[in-house]
Amino acid sequence: MSASKDMDHLLIPGRLEELEQVHEWTLRQLDRAAVPDEIRHNVLLALSECVTNAIRHGCNSCKTNKVKLECKSDDRQITFVVRDRGAGFAPELVPDPTSGAFLHRPGGRGVYLVKALTNESSIESSRDGTSVTFRFRWK
Repeated sequence: MSASKDMDHLLIPGRLEELEQVHEWTLRQLDRAAVPDEIRHNVLLALSECVTNAIRHGCNSCKTNKVKLECKSDDRQITFVVRDRGAGFAPELVPDPTSGAFLHRPGGRGVYLVKALTNESSIESSRDGTSVTFRFRWK
């Protein structure tokens, strides 16, 4: 039987300077959920990519826009949700950064990294914003 723990939230202004606060908040979530050391780096990288993209693309660096983060942990898994109120995008149209023409292009790896690093991920995007959900599990 899994022991569900409370969900935690963080609301930040849409500024890249807030990434340090996100990092500290994430470390607290990892400690609270007893996430093993061997996957902590992947969690931090996936969340950093999502939040950076939410700020750069969802908030368009507008200092009045916000990014909302949520974290829920259960027995041997942790789930994060990153939400912005941007114009949205079509995730299926994001090019594969490992294919020819895009291989040496700077940027454009966030969606790919989140899919590659996590056990499960989904992106819901519309004109009202984008929500990225991803989960890590361990034994």
